[in-house]
Amino acid sequence: MLTNIISVATQVIILFIIIAVGFVLTKAKVLNKERVSGLIDIVVYLVTPSNLIVSFQREFKSELLAQLGLSFLLAFIIFGLNCVMAKLVIHDKNEDRNPVLRFASAFPNAGYMALPLQRAILGDIGVFYGAAFIGIFHCYVWTYGVKLLSPVKEKAKLKKIIFNPPIIGIAIGLVLFLTQIKLPEIVVSPLSYFSALNTPVPMLIIGYYLANTDLKATFSNAWVYLGALLRLIVSPLMALGFCFILNAESDVAVACIIACSAPTAALSGMLAMKYGRDTQVSVGMISLTTILSIITMPVLIALARILT
Repeated sequence: MLTNIISVATQVIILFIIIAVGFVLTKAKVLNKERVSGLIDIVVYLVTPSNLIVSFQREFKSELLAQLGLSFLLAFIIFGLNCVMAKLVIHDKNEDRNPVLRFASAFPNAGYMALPLQRAILGDIGVFYGAAFIGIFHCYVWTYGVKLLSPVKEKAKLKKIIFNPPIIGIAIGLVLFLTQIKLPEIVVSPLSYFSALNTPVPMLIIGYYLANTDLKATFSNAWVYLGALLRLIVSPLMALGFCFILNAESDVAVACIIACSAPTAALSGMLAMKYGRDTQVSVGMISLTTILSIITMPVLIALARILT
């Protein structure tokens, strides 16, 4: 157990070192809102789709397809239950904070934080299974998540799901995997180079968020702690239980726990700003869960490796 915790903790610490660099660059005014906005666009529109497409460039096996399907099922069940739990548990009286806290408690950082760790621990197969969690994440965010955060009843926009860059990356990768079309080296190489940015750039972005958080205000809100408990402990333990029930193989279970034990999605801050909600509490949740995850993630991921 200790060996597994140390192994996973090492990978998490490496990510946090990059986060610390982002923190320092922000304090040194090298990173600012405009530059980080540009980095976010690069990650969303280029890096993440490239990473997903490359991960699907593998030999077709029916067992892989079955386990990928199981990953989609796990993601659908767990994210759905996350939304239900957040609604039942979080009841902040402030109408601008309450939906943000529920959103931040329900949705993990399945892309920025989970994908780099899935690759570091499991290799390309981790990204392959992790794609399922990204796909279902965006399906929930652009339906339930938007409805939750919008002050007026805004209808879910199907095009937001279908034409979302990560979803497009998953669709392209899945077609290539099923048809066994192998991209030429002249295409795969640039995609691989872009894919390699999936670890450092998102971590720098998280460092920027940490540097711009009023931690004192965050730590004074009791609902934030309860939300962090749901996000970092309850959700991954529930996910581990479903991995047992559905007899998921080890790599699927570990990829699942990495996604489900990740800190609050950075998208919560962006959407809170878009819909005029309390951005401070969203950034606070991102920061608090990111800090605490350096302890919780290694333990939970190591537990998944041992038990599955």
